[in-house]
Amino acid sequence: MPAEGALPVVRWLAAALPVLAVACASASPDSVDSPSGVDRCACTTLALPPAPVVDEPGLLALLDTVRAALYPEQADLTIGAELVTDLQFFRAWTELDTVGAPPRQRRYVIQVDPTVLADPPTPVALAAVLAHELGHVDHYVTLDTDAFVAFAAWYAGEDPLTSAGLAEYERETDEKSLARGCAEGLATMREWIYAHCEGDVEAAKRFQYYSPEEIAAWEEANGSCR
Repeated sequence: MPAEGALPVVRWLAAALPVLAVACASASPDSVDSPSGVDRCACTTLALPPAPVVDEPGLLALLDTVRAALYPEQADLTIGAELVTDLQFFRAWTELDTVGAPPRQRRYVIQVDPTVLADPPTPVALAAVLAHELGHVDHYVTLDTDAFVAFAAWYAGEDPLTSAGLAEYERETDEKSLARGCAEGLATMREWIYAHCEGDVEAAKRFQYYSPEEIAAWEEANGSCR
């Protein structure tokens, strides 16, 4: 499912369809809502670890911190974290055997490529991108099974280098992180990502997601927490 980079969504969809046995139709996501009951600068007051995260337990601990502070409405959800190779950094995933369950009873997991922790970004940067990934979960729980699979089909059919719809969706998800005060970390994370990829992967990331310059412009228009 959606993540910071090119994802194997086609493989996910191919595996999911036999499990779900439902018909899919292309569909684009709804617009992003503003956070409710969350301090718009909450990201700046997170209790972050003093050193970069380098292992899975540290990743899960940071995810729990970010979720509790920035997405308290997700307290009833099962959301884990795990390391998965060849992701090109990050992915908000849904366990296949739970896709057919009611949205808030599914098992979600934020997957991170081990290359991220091998040369880790700063805790503030990692927290900001985890806020982005939790923003995807925020969207998933609004979708019943048919809508969720339709969304996966739509996402799988989009070209990350050219799809305006995909870029709009990912940038709207960026705005969930930005609206919670994570601008500084998200800008830092993007610089880290640009430094760790090249070619079409880098081009797709620059196209799909807010760049540091665009984040600064967003802050100027919406207010800064720095």
